[in-house]
Amino acid sequence: MVPPDAPRRRRFQLRAAAALLLAVLWAAWLLWRVTAIQVLHSGTYAAMAQAEDVHTFTIPATRGSILDAHGHVLALDVPAYTITAAPRVIEQTARTTNDPGLLGQEAHLLARVLPYSVGQLRSALSGNSWYRLIDPFVASARGRVLLNEANALPGITVMPTEQRSYPSGRLAAQVVGFVNGSGVGVAGIEEQDNALLAGKAGSETVAFAGNGELLPAWTHKYTAPVAGDSIQLTIDGSIQREAEKLLAADVKHWKAKNGTIIIMDPKTGAVLALANYPTFNPNTYYTFSPVNFTDWAVQDPIPPGSIFKPVTASAGLQDGVVQPTTVFDTIGYKIVNGVRINDWMPNGWGPISFTRGLELSSDQVFMTVGLKLGVQRLYAMAKAYGFFHPSNVGLPGDSNGIFIPASQVNAVDLATIAFGQGIAVTPMQEATMISAVANGGVVMQPQIRKAVLSPSGQVVQSMKPITEGRAISPFVAHELHVMMEREVGYGTGIPAQVKGYTWAGKTGTAQQVVNGRTSTSVYVSSYAGYGPMPHPRFAMIVMLNDPRGAIYGAQVSAPTWAKMAAWLMKYWRIPPNLSTNLPNGVAQGNSIPPG
Repeated sequence: MVPPDAPRRRRFQLRAAAALLLAVLWAAWLLWRVTAIQVLHSGTYAAMAQAEDVHTFTIPATRGSILDAHGHVLALDVPAYTITAAPRVIEQTARTTNDPGLLGQEAHLLARVLPYSVGQLRSALSGNSWYRLIDPFVASARGRVLLNEANALPGITVMPTEQRSYPSGRLAAQVVGFVNGSGVGVAGIEEQDNALLAGKAGSETVAFAGNGELLPAWTHKYTAPVAGDSIQLTIDGSIQREAEKLLAADVKHWKAKNGTIIIMDPKTGAVLALANYPTFNPNTYYTFSPVNFTDWAVQDPIPPGSIFKPVTASAGLQDGVVQPTTVFDTIGYKIVNGVRINDWMPNGWGPISFTRGLELSSDQVFMTVGLKLGVQRLYAMAKAYGFFHPSNVGLPGDSNGIFIPASQVNAVDLATIAFGQGIAVTPMQEATMISAVANGGVVMQPQIRKAVLSPSGQVVQSMKPITEGRAISPFVAHELHVMMEREVGYGTGIPAQVKGYTWAGKTGTAQQVVNGRTSTSVYVSSYAGYGPMPHPRFAMIVMLNDPRGAIYGAQVSAPTWAKMAAWLMKYWRIPPNLSTNLPNGVAQGNSIPPG
């Protein structure tokens, strides 16, 4: 007997079997498709994938500006355009419009605006690429011309961007630095603070179909750029400009290899001017030799000569090895371990005090003091003044200077180091030392930055003065002030005088080391000083490397120092004081033997 529901069960079984068969067939079809795609037709589909092109464009962030102490712009980004091409689009457009001359027409249009020949542009617009960079930075006016003609230039993209500009040209070029064609800071603040200034670049990813058409917007990816912060310097643009003018004239007059002027605020360590010559124009940096990018003030250690003598004097006075009135019998040389070391004055001056020894820059006097001190005490004073380590002013290539290790210093070395030979220091280290003397013995870290500003101009970080320590007591500092004032009034520093003002200073003349030997023809000529006394507003060093026709700091550098000092008094409207360095009967500008 057949169950009454048998027909219904039979129908259910048939349906289940049919569903299973369909599932098996569907799985088999999928397996076949996967096999066909991945194995049988893999080459075809790979070619189709390659027919599409995905390109990611970098969107540069607006680079932060560099400003002087008064907010005048020294470096900024200005509007520009980037020109790119898609040669495949140009080729396809020429084919679809039956216009075989399209590429040549576009090359001619671009050549009217861009600094390239028609031949160069034809080559750049040819090929099978979806993307080719034609010019990363086109000035705003020229870019707008191309933008207006964009409809006549299929395959050419004119994208807004920004280009680095230096409105003041050469002003403070080695301090500011420049940005190269890759958008990377080179030299100066542009290099030192590149990450801070550069911000964070954005990006846009777009895809083209095989026929050259842009795929739908939903396939794009966009990341917005983040603008960089700005740097405000301690540099006063007006002081910097005058220092550069005077330095250039001095270097040219004496046919020197190079030169530096550094002006600092001794109470804060702020660098008011840092001038180097030769220099360069960062707007056209690629037309200059890389040697012009060197910041000699911080990167180039050279023998300081007698402007190092205040260090020896400080150690001698601080440790009681010598007094200002201590008498030395000068004969023009000193025998040290059987080696004769000559003074710059062949016959000496006979019996003179330590004060007079500094006024006249007697090498014999300072050799004697250095030998009495010993290397440990002399080096300890040099370290206290900021030598033996980078100045930390905040510029790239900041050098330690060069000192013989204390364990290797013999008596002859010590005698010469005491008057500034046998060592090499940077002008910035010397400026830091002379500023500390001006500041009553307190050493301030030199600083080139005043503040960091946000893209909106708000102060993110304000740089505070940094005290490195006290090198000498206030009493010893006062003794040095008196001695160095007399150097300007009665000694080798007479050419640094400015009528109506009292300065303190020291001349320097050093023999360079050439091919491992002390040269008798290549010198460094310097003047370091501060004023006006008794309350110094500035400290300044003028240093020329390898002058010709004269070698002494009194001849080469002191007159330029005086011109800059006189200009500063007018700029700051500081009236003449009652005292003066000019001794009775000595006319301004007259000089004793130069030292």
